[in-house]
Amino acid sequence: MRDKKPLISIIMNCYNSDQYLEEAINSIFFQTYKNWEIIFWDNQSVDRSAEIVKSYRDQRIKYFYAPTHTTLGEARNKALEKVNGEFISFLDCDDLYLSEKLEKTLNAFNENEIGLVYTNGYTLYNNENKKKVFYKEIQSTGDLFVDWLSSYQVMIPSVMFRKNVLNDLEYWFDTRFNMIEEFDFFIRISKKWKVNYCHENLCVWRAHVGSLTWTKKEFFEQENKQFLECIVIKYPEIANTISLNKFKAKIAYQEFYNTWNKKNKAERKLLIPYLFVEKRLILVYIFSFLNLNSFNKILKKLGKNV
Repeated sequence: MRDKKPLISIIMNCYNSDQYLEEAINSIFFQTYKNWEIIFWDNQSVDRSAEIVKSYRDQRIKYFYAPTHTTLGEARNKALEKVNGEFISFLDCDDLYLSEKLEKTLNAFNENEIGLVYTNGYTLYNNENKKKVFYKEIQSTGDLFVDWLSSYQVMIPSVMFRKNVLNDLEYWFDTRFNMIEEFDFFIRISKKWKVNYCHENLCVWRAHVGSLTWTKKEFFEQENKQFLECIVIKYPEIANTISLNKFKAKIAYQEFYNTWNKKNKAERKLLIPYLFVEKRLILVYIFSFLNLNSFNKILKKLGKNV
C-alpha cells in the first residue's frame, strides 16, 4: 500500500524552464515507486512553466509561486520549507529520472547512519545529442567529507537525503552561491552523516553550452574562495591536509584560467605552488605555453578538467 511506504519529496526549482519541463515531470510519473510529492517552486517565471505544471491534475503536485524572485540557493531553501516527505530529492526542470530512480535510491538507505545517497547516471550533451556515464568505476561510500573536498563530481539529480539531516545543519543552502550551492550543501551533510552510492544509471543531467555552468566560469572561482574561507574557520582540523590543498589547487587553476581568458596572458606563477599537489596541473602548465584556443582544444580532447 502506498501509505505504508516513506513519502519522497521531489523539489523542482523553476525559472523560465518550460522547454524540457513536461519531459522532466513525466519522468517522475513513470517511476516504479509511487509515494512521492512534487514541491514545485516557481521563481516568478514568465514563460509557460506554470501552465504546464497546472495541466497535471494530480494532488501530489504542490505548486508555489515565489513572492519575490531570489537566488537559486534561497529558492531551494524556500522549497525545503514546504516538504512533507521523510526523504528529499531534487530534479531540475531539464533533468530526468529513469524509471527505477526513486525505488533503488531509497533501497540504498540500508543503515540508519546513512543520510545521503547518490547514484550513477548519464550526462546528456544536448547540442551534440550524446550522453556519457557519470562514473565508469564504483564510487566511494561512508565518511566522504574529505574525499569530496578534494574531488567532487556529484550530479544533483542523482542525490536523495533524509529530511532529518536538515536538523543537523546550521543553515541549509548558502544564499550567496549560484554555482556551488549544491556542493556546499551536500558536503556539509557528508560531515555529519554517512553517504552511500548506487552504481546503477538512474538519472540524466542535461548539459547546456549556454548555461551558467559553462558561460560564467569566473563565478566558480569567486564562490569557491568564499567557501574556502568559511570551511577553514568551521573545521580548523582540515588545515594543511592533502584534501584542502587539492581544493586550493582547483581555485588556483580557476584563477589562472579566468585571468588568461580576460587578460590574454598566462599567469603561470598561480599554478607553480600546486604542481605537485594536483599533478594534472603539470599538463595545464605545459599546455599554457600554447595560445588559449589551442589550450582549450587540447584539454577538451584529453577530457581533462580541474
